Amino acid sequence: MVSLRQSRLSFDVFTTAEWLFLFIVVWLLAGPFSGFVLGANTWLSSIFTKGAFQLESTKNLANQVMVAADRIRTLETKLAQAQLEVTKLRQQSKDANKLRELLSLRNHSEREAIAADVISRSPDNWFEQITIDKGTLDHVFKGSAVITGEGVVGQVVSVSQNASVVRLLTDPEMKLGVLIPRVGLTGILSGRHQNPAVIDFVPIGTNVDVKDKVVCLGQSGTFPEDHPVGTVISVRRDGNGTNAKIEVKLSENCYDLRQVLVLPPIRQ
Repeated sequence: MVSLRQSRLSFDVFTTAEWLFLFIVVWLLAGPFSGFVLGANTWLSSIFTKGAFQLESTKNLANQVMVAADRIRTLETKLAQAQLEVTKLRQQSKDANKLRELLSLRNHSEREAIAADVISRSPDNWFEQITIDKGTLDHVFKGSAVITGEGVVGQVVSVSQNASVVRLLTDPEMKLGVLIPRVGLTGILSGRHQNPAVIDFVPIGTNVDVKDKVVCLGQSGTFPEDHPVGTVISVRRDGNGTNAKIEVKLSENCYDLRQVLVLPPIRQ
């Protein structure tokens, strides 16, 4: 009986000691493990915090880019409008200068001069003819000369009461008697659409130079004498080599016409 009690007591003591030992072991291990858990928790927390911060930063950057893009589009629109306005103002200034030239030319002309606006032209014959807003009611007649302050434009070929068709100097069918005053050379100038006009059948050896002025001969009473026609830009032999050909850059830009002056023929 006594030995049984002693055995139970020793078992209880051993068990208590064992539990104490286990507790100490667990306590010793739990410290580093808890530190590890805390460190891991802190690391994970920092990752999520950094991710959230970067996501917010990216979102803010995207918003800034969108705002900047909208502002750029707005500025581009304003710039385009400003450029269009500048173009309009330049064209208005150009038109005003043209009108002043025509008014001065009309005031100093010894012949009746009728100011007219170009109202239409066809893409199919852009370099051949234009239509102006003056006709027989304004004393415009077939054969009238059409000019600007810059130079010769062409000649009226058909007339109605309120409009007239003008054959341009750039039309190959248009022929004009011209003079090169520096050398006293006369000739017939023909248009070549958008290419330079030409004076054919010029005698070889004629002392014509580039930049020589070309003016109206004015002997028929239609075109004004000495009115500008163009400037010589080249002199070369023709295909046969027996004559020279003179290329002339016209003084007036027949591609872009808005206002012209009509000079009816002088009555003989």
